[in-house]
Amino acid sequence: MDRLDALRLFVRTVQTGSFTRAGAEVGASQPQASRAVAALEARLGARLLLRSTRRLSPTEAGQRVYDQALTLLAEEEALIAAAAGADREPAGRLRVSASVVFGERVLAPLLADFLERWPRVRVDLAATDARTDLVADGIDLAFRLGALSDSALTARRLGAYGRWLVATPEAAARVEREADLRGALAREGIGFTGTTSAARWRLRRGDDVLDVELAGRASSSNGAVVHRLAREGAGVALLPSFAVRACVDEGRLVRVAPKWAGESVALHALWTGRALPLRARAFLDHVTPRLGLDAA
Repeated sequence: MDRLDALRLFVRTVQTGSFTRAGAEVGASQPQASRAVAALEARLGARLLLRSTRRLSPTEAGQRVYDQALTLLAEEEALIAAAAGADREPAGRLRVSASVVFGERVLAPLLADFLERWPRVRVDLAATDARTDLVADGIDLAFRLGALSDSALTARRLGAYGRWLVATPEAAARVEREADLRGALAREGIGFTGTTSAARWRLRRGDDVLDVELAGRASSSNGAVVHRLAREGAGVALLPSFAVRACVDEGRLVRVAPKWAGESVALHALWTGRALPLRARAFLDHVTPRLGLDAA
């Protein structure tokens, strides 16, 4: 096994935590994968992995080698792509991470056209509201809404979505009958407990600011459930425009106090290393103009 293949196997071992799973991706058995990494350790003169009965994890030296290997392998792929030019076709398994609602409402409808355009790519859309670890979960490309905290990742800001107050026409009428908008929203607001500001909304209308302390009876840690609660008439939800635009267009939901809106939520694409694999770059190029962003 040459140096780049050994590094590639080592990277996947770190990402999967398993010689068996990493070896299976390159057609090697568990003992063969283990020996290949041991040979790499001997060649570099450093122990790269801590071996336990439950999981393999990198040593301090192993983490440094892993970080450099990601860059080296990405540059190798970019070099091959540059040499092949337009004749090289994206191929292989692409694992994409996104929140449940964003994955369902935005990315899933775009997959069919992408797969038709690039038939050799297999896409695994990991839709979860839990914060994923791109390395541990083997994620090639992640879409994240809101503030970023992963400074070690490469990030590209794609734009932003507005956040709308929405409810069924009946629930909206309950709010509109009230002269005190803040009080009505406090009673009718559906909290999203997946954020640190679950019990408070900050709304803006031009230069005006309206802070609402929620006292409603319904909340959820899952954005899809908040959306469903709003559709069932449980109250008013504050949700990104991409999540509710179709329902508003169909009349199942209406915008409440439409001159007021929550602070926009930024959308970023994230990946490890400096260069995207060709299949991930093709996917990002395909979806970016179709995301329905409200602002740059």
